[in-house]
Amino acid sequence: MAIDTNRSSNTLCIDGGGMNDVDVPDPRKADAMNAFEELVAGLLRREGYWTHQSYKVVLSKQDKVRIGKPSLPRIEIDILGYRASTNTLLWVECKSYLDSTGVSLSNFDAENGRYKIFANRKLRSVATKQLILQATKSGLALRDPKVAYWLVAGHIARESRLGLQRRFDSEGWILLTDEWIANHLKAMAGDAYEDDVAMIVAKLSRTV
Repeated sequence: MAIDTNRSSNTLCIDGGGMNDVDVPDPRKADAMNAFEELVAGLLRREGYWTHQSYKVVLSKQDKVRIGKPSLPRIEIDILGYRASTNTLLWVECKSYLDSTGVSLSNFDAENGRYKIFANRKLRSVATKQLILQATKSGLALRDPKVAYWLVAGHIARESRLGLQRRFDSEGWILLTDEWIANHLKAMAGDAYEDDVAMIVAKLSRTV
C-alpha cells in the first residue's frame, strides 16, 4: 500500500493496489471544494487532523433498505478528519449561512433534511459503521476508531443558539461557531506562511 501525503494540505492519499474489497472513494478525485469547507479544513489541519473533503460513504442496497431509504444516494461528508494519536475520525458538517437567518434548531427534527445525519439516528448508526469499514479497510484509520460528530456553523439563528448548544451537549456532539473560527484565525496569523486558504485569510485579517 502506498501513502502519498501533500505537505501543504496534509491530505492523505492511499493506493490499495487493488486489494480493497469495498468501494472506497478516491480523495484525489474530489469535486471543487466549497470555500467555507476549505477554510474549516485548514483550521482542523492546524489541530493535527488529516482532512478529506466531500468524502463519500457508500451504503449497500441492504443498508438502504434497512433504514427505509432504498433510493438514498451516497452520503457525502463535508469534511472527514482523522487524528492518529487518538484514533479519532471526525464527521464534520459545515454550514456557513453568512447572509441568511442562520442555522435553526427546528431543522434538526427533519430526518430527511439537510441535517439528517444528526436527526436520523438509524441512518447515522448505519452510515457510521460503513464509514469505519471504509476508513479501516483502505488504511486511512487504525482499527476500531472513535467517531465524533461536529457541526461548524458560520451563523446560527439568535433564537436557536442556546437550544442548539443544549441539543449538541446532550448528544455528545460538538458545535463550533464563528467565534471558534475567529479565535483560530487570530492564533494562526502568527504562524509561518503556507499556501493554505485558512492561512491566507488569517494573514490578511491581521492587516485590516
